[in-house]
Amino acid sequence: MDTKSNKRPRKEPLAHKKRVVSKTIVYDESKSNQWLDDPPLEIWDHVIIPMLGLKDLALARPVCTFFETYWQDKFSNNVLPLRVGLDVATIDRAMRVIEILSSRREYTKLNPFLVLLGKGEHQITSSSTDPISGTENATTLGITRSNVTFVGQGKDTTTVLGGFRIDNVENINLKQMTVTNTSENGNGIDISNAAVELFDVALKGCGHAGIYIPICPHETAVVATRCEFSKNRYGAIVDGSLTSAKFKNCVFNDNRMHGIYVTNRSTIHLHGEATAIYSNGGHGIVVYSSAKVLVHLPSHHNTSYNNGNEDRKTYAGATITNVV
Repeated sequence: MDTKSNKRPRKEPLAHKKRVVSKTIVYDESKSNQWLDDPPLEIWDHVIIPMLGLKDLALARPVCTFFETYWQDKFSNNVLPLRVGLDVATIDRAMRVIEILSSRREYTKLNPFLVLLGKGEHQITSSSTDPISGTENATTLGITRSNVTFVGQGKDTTTVLGGFRIDNVENINLKQMTVTNTSENGNGIDISNAAVELFDVALKGCGHAGIYIPICPHETAVVATRCEFSKNRYGAIVDGSLTSAKFKNCVFNDNRMHGIYVTNRSTIHLHGEATAIYSNGGHGIVVYSSAKVLVHLPSHHNTSYNNGNEDRKTYAGATITNVV
């Protein structure tokens, strides 16, 4: 005969709880470094030091050798991002700090120098010289070191007033920001002989092009993902046989001239169902001089539409091809 036990199931023991005990520390002038020595190292490691930025630790180094170990550890392991607005006042100043610190340690594609842009507007006041034409472009910051990542807090939250020139460097990333260079012939991003990736970047209201890749005797590679090119003169200009550009789920709209302008045997790839090229004053996509546009979408996808002139236009041996 089945019997049931009347015993109640034994409860698991309660987890041990730690009590936080406050401790009153009385100042003793005879005790050197009292305020450094009295807090446990765990408090420094896990509470105090994580609240200090790159500038904070750098300034603390000469105060006491206690901070030197933390600086060496954080700097060597690249866990101190440069915060524009906190560690440095402006984005122009950030580039000078990048140049200094890049001479003291090696940054890589997998472990880049990280620059954090806070909320609001960041004005670029410097100018940069076009290495090909020799033209001086106002409100344009030259990125002079490889392996640098700029991260904003969102396209609707962080705005760069000015543009970037990226020449002869590699592994430059821009993420989560709006870039607008309203100066005459101003480009949002001007790229040559470089490798660049853009993620969630809006390039708006630029005097010339949202992204400009001129003809160059060296390879240039660009990958843009979930980016917006709008209200510029041109959305994107891609030039030169050694240039390749990939646009993934990007939108080109309301530009005064063409959405995408491709020429001189360059090649671009369009990927993603969210790709849209519309309401541009000129052509949606215009391709010249044996350049190629490969659209990695079905032919029925509404890729380019409602533009002022033709949605797709080719000249002089250029092609626009749907490939799946």
